Amino acid sequence: SVQSQPAVPILGALLHPVKLHELTLQEEAQAIPQERKDRVHFFLINGLDPLQASNVHGVAAYFRSIGFANTSSYQFPSTPKVRRQIEALRRIDPEARIVLLGFSVGANCVRGLANNLQKDGVTIDCLIYVGGDTVFNSPSSRPANVGKIVNITGHGLIFLGRDLYFRGDDIDGAANHRIDARHMNIPAGSDTINLVGKAVMNVANQGSNAGAPPKAVAESTPTVEPTDMQTVRPATIDLAR
Repeated sequence: SVQSQPAVPILGALLHPVKLHELTLQEEAQAIPQERKDRVHFFLINGLDPLQASNVHGVAAYFRSIGFANTSSYQFPSTPKVRRQIEALRRIDPEARIVLLGFSVGANCVRGLANNLQKDGVTIDCLIYVGGDTVFNSPSSRPANVGKIVNITGHGLIFLGRDLYFRGDDIDGAANHRIDARHMNIPAGSDTINLVGKAVMNVANQGSNAGAPPKAVAESTPTVEPTDMQTVRPATIDLAR
């Protein structure tokens, strides 16, 4: 289970709030049995965003609020920590569903993480690139151990020339979506969250064993190391504060 973490960063919530009225996921998420949602372990890795202005952590809080309790968010230097957690999950529950999302530099981090896990024979159900300006259409961007790749791009980071030089490639074999949003607006934008939500719910519903209770997980689930976020209960979530 996700441990207590600090509250949703105020700056990100103010600059890029999650607009609940524009999201279409609540009803569909409620229709998924809770045991299936509990099988999904959703890891989000932020980019070079020390002030957490992009509100990646608020996005994670939203997914917890609609029932995906095993959702956690990290700053990109914590990528090795995420790898250890995924490896532990695969050892304890090979049928666990794992979704890995990276924003900006975090997209490069999750790409590298997926490739490293491939060398160890560890699979990822869904890999999501968000604003991966320098994630190019190359074999390393579509690791063979990943079930599905979702690639969401917008306008490039202004320091990289916005749309002149780097704004992310379409990736062969991926579900590519280009939205009209500035780089830092992409993660918490309603279009992005709706696309990510569809991917996460597809993972929850996939496979005939998706709803089966995990074997011996209740007694031996690894303790998730503390991150930068706090578990936000559905009844108390306040993403716009």
